[in-house]
Amino acid sequence: MVRDATGDNLRLQQETPVTVIKTLRWSFDTCSRERRLLTSLHLRTSDYLFSLQLQVKMPTVFNQQRAGESLDEFSERCVSTTESERRRLLEEVDRFVRYLHDQPFSYPYSVKEVIKSGSLGKGTAVRNLADIDLVVFVNGLSSIDELQRARPQLLAGLREKVRQSARIQPASSSSFSLTYNWNDIEVDILPAVDVLSLYGSKSKVYEVMGRCGSTGHAAQQFSASLAPLQRDFVKDVPEHVKKVIRLVKLWKKENHLDIRSYSLELLTIYVWQAAGRGNPGTDYLFREVMRQLSTCGTLRVAFDANYNSSTYTRSMSQPYILDPANPYMNTLHGTSIGNTSESAKRVLRCL
Repeated sequence: MVRDATGDNLRLQQETPVTVIKTLRWSFDTCSRERRLLTSLHLRTSDYLFSLQLQVKMPTVFNQQRAGESLDEFSERCVSTTESERRRLLEEVDRFVRYLHDQPFSYPYSVKEVIKSGSLGKGTAVRNLADIDLVVFVNGLSSIDELQRARPQLLAGLREKVRQSARIQPASSSSFSLTYNWNDIEVDILPAVDVLSLYGSKSKVYEVMGRCGSTGHAAQQFSASLAPLQRDFVKDVPEHVKKVIRLVKLWKKENHLDIRSYSLELLTIYVWQAAGRGNPGTDYLFREVMRQLSTCGTLRVAFDANYNSSTYTRSMSQPYILDPANPYMNTLHGTSIGNTSESAKRVLRCL
């Protein structure tokens, strides 16, 4: 039974020859954030043309994703930073870095170098969600133990210098860092030791870390000092991988998940490497990352870029995504595994 344009019921006799013409188009329900696949069935007889329209709801992954819009198109329109935005953000960061170089410490400490990490330093910033980690390598420190003792003094000096130069106070702080909101950028400042120069090689650094007595202590105390290795591991991957990283980071934000952005960067790189390091496409990589996250509780991800990962993972319980720069840092520590997994499963039902 179908209705004609006037709404009257029309009955087709069983023997009536019918031609079915099927057309597809997309619509979008802005209230439910669902794409709808509209299937129009046109039933043609020798005397009449009847139309029947079916709706199949197709949920979107992202809040601002348009009907029928591919992940590549959505990324270009809403997710990747524009050239002008990148230029403005980097200029603001450079201005902030100059404040830090203007002698924030008292003798015997001074600024050796400021390392730019975080999403802006790695090239993985999501539009309107930029962050930067400014790791301040300090002259005058001879060991991680000395950094640990001097850190309160160093943080106090950095806080006062920023207050004088930028006239702002930190939005938050911890025993390791200061966090500022600076012209649409979240800025984390972390004093550190240039351990690669201090100990001469990565293998020597890891040997010293192994003598710390506690894996948690090594992971925390050395983390900022290994920022150049963390940054370069992500920064050096191709742009098509960074595109997927940005999409996954936006998914994390829209779903209010507590998994670290760094964990998502590493998992995306792991999936890309497992796919042969080519370019299998944005849809494929994004779907595979979600598939991995849907069973987040069983993840075992490690890299051999800077050390032999099997040395550190053989006694490690899952799940883990091991920091390729810090063999004692499970970046999944503290993540709500269940929430992450369920959110990924919901996405997979949309793809």
